[in-house]
Amino acid sequence: MSNAIISVSDKKGLDILVPHLEKNNYTIYSTGSTYKHIASLISNTSKLCLISEFTKSPEICEGRVKTLHPKIFGGILGDREKMSHYSDICSINGVFFDLVVVNLYPFQKKYNETEDENILLENIDIGGHSLIRAAIKNYKYVSVLTSPYDYLDYISGILNNKNLASIAIRHILEYDNAINSWFNDEFINTYSIEKSMKYGLNPYMKPSNILSKNNKAPLFEIINGQPSYINMLDCENAIKLVLEASNALGGNFCASFKHTSPAGVGKTFIEARNIDPKSSFGDIIGFSGTVDEEMAREIKKIVSDGIIAYDYSQKAIEILKEKKKGNYLVMKQQNLDYGMQMRDVNGVTLMQPSNHSIYVCEDEKIPLDIRRDISLGYITLKYTQSNSVCFVYDGKVIGIGAGQQNRVDCVKIAGEKAIDWMDRNNVILKQNLILVSDAFFPFKDNVEVARNYGVSYIVQPGGSIRDDEIIARAKELGIKMILNNMRVFTH
Repeated sequence: MSNAIISVSDKKGLDILVPHLEKNNYTIYSTGSTYKHIASLISNTSKLCLISEFTKSPEICEGRVKTLHPKIFGGILGDREKMSHYSDICSINGVFFDLVVVNLYPFQKKYNETEDENILLENIDIGGHSLIRAAIKNYKYVSVLTSPYDYLDYISGILNNKNLASIAIRHILEYDNAINSWFNDEFINTYSIEKSMKYGLNPYMKPSNILSKNNKAPLFEIINGQPSYINMLDCENAIKLVLEASNALGGNFCASFKHTSPAGVGKTFIEARNIDPKSSFGDIIGFSGTVDEEMAREIKKIVSDGIIAYDYSQKAIEILKEKKKGNYLVMKQQNLDYGMQMRDVNGVTLMQPSNHSIYVCEDEKIPLDIRRDISLGYITLKYTQSNSVCFVYDGKVIGIGAGQQNRVDCVKIAGEKAIDWMDRNNVILKQNLILVSDAFFPFKDNVEVARNYGVSYIVQPGGSIRDDEIIARAKELGIKMILNNMRVFTH
């Protein structure tokens, strides 16, 4: 014979669960309004017992105390493999419970509906909370159900006892979080493991996991492979860059990412990858469109860690799954999160708004193709580690200087990469090479070095105490300088 406790505020689904339990010869122990509801669903009322009659203890404190009794908790917490050790409980009790069905008073709902303290206090569950926790503690022997939406999966055997205990503890955490929010005017985030990673940034940094927050589904889908910590950082920057560029400028864009900075950005995979093939070796590819069979076959030829794209054809997925002995990372993402960003630093958490601003050059005195290149450069630098500058030419970001401690070194690195790209592609420079900077130029040497690479336009936020001197030097060298008052540091 099996025994179940059912005490729920939400009666949905009992018309499915109770007949199943009766059919499987369960005796059901219940309280108050739940008892009355079950009585209308069960054919053999001898298999239904009121808990107050079972415990010989009436409900007290106007119903606040119903199930808090040794007969109940001994029956839940008893270790079935140590029956002989529980003669004290068995002599009192004689009943061990196999199933606990509880959902808590609707505190969250009441919290959203009213500010009445008395109503909220009455909806802080005590007995139900304790029953759930006891069942979780003894999940090896006791099944626990906390949501009507899990009844069918329990009946069909899809959810085992550990699955049910995991769902139950999350139910308690969310419930307690709402109460904590009311008392302390704070919200504590809850996390659940979505996927394990091999390790963190370095092999000794274990365990390493991908966590979802507050039961919120991830924006991305992992189609194939196991991402690393670094892969996840590169995937986030890559998809944000290309989707923002596509939304702002139209058409598709592709980016090649290494160590949280792009190596190249273009309208196609071939363009982006060939801008700096040495740096792109083992990259993450970001693409704003649908990866087709042709693109997948090109990707299969090169050394790359993974790709994140807006979508894929089925044939493209099949081809990419063959790469790296079946371990090539394939991720899909179609939406961006512009919520608050949080980062743990030195024992505290820093919070800031996401960098969702997109600078689009609208100076009609400048040719349209140049304005588009300026905009592409700024979007690129939003996802490039600072200090950073980039060279943009003919719809492509052809040289990127990232993560340097002084800006003139950024210009030199980006310039050399741009020259290398021109040499490899037999490009004869026209008067439309653009240099974009993520922050102001502190000295005029940046302008002088830029001119050595044939720069015609410089775009920077301005704000240096030497702005007048820097602007004057750019004019002397025949460079048009645009100040847009927007710094886009990324760290």
